[in-house]
Amino acid sequence: MQNIILFGEMGSGKSTVAKYICNKYGYTRFSLGEKIHLECKLHGNENREELQEYGQMMRKVFGEFIWCDYVINKSKGIDKIIIDDGRQLNEYSYFTNLKYIPIAVIADKNLRLKRLSNRVNYKINLNTFEHDTEKQARKVVEMCNIKIYNNYFIDKLYDQIDEIMKGIN
Repeated sequence: MQNIILFGEMGSGKSTVAKYICNKYGYTRFSLGEKIHLECKLHGNENREELQEYGQMMRKVFGEFIWCDYVINKSKGIDKIIIDDGRQLNEYSYFTNLKYIPIAVIADKNLRLKRLSNRVNYKINLNTFEHDTEKQARKVVEMCNIKIYNNYFIDKLYDQIDEIMKGIN
């Protein structure tokens, strides 16, 4: 089994894809942003803008691979890993060098906006769509050879995933 990292813009469905792969194929899910969420939550503010800025600030202070190293250390000894929140060029290079399979999850912007607006306690700020992390996500999605289009019904999404997983196993 190959390890996987999912790339895509916010609201594209990366976590939905990861949950399905975990449930059906026995993968263990990890998130690059897990520690960012935990640390921002300690300060009482877990909005998208703070998460983006905090993650980038920590990269500047401790190096561009701080969150990649965090996930690798946390996942030691575990087989069949899926990372559900890749967005940046440095994450792409880091994990493809470790032979992770990069998979893009793509959805139309209007659908992503609708999904984001349905999240509990989530306020949409359109400026976050133009943050460097989202701009990089668009570039990385283009670099991925495997793409999942998540603009349809859930059954069609699952069919695409199953086809991809046949080629990976």
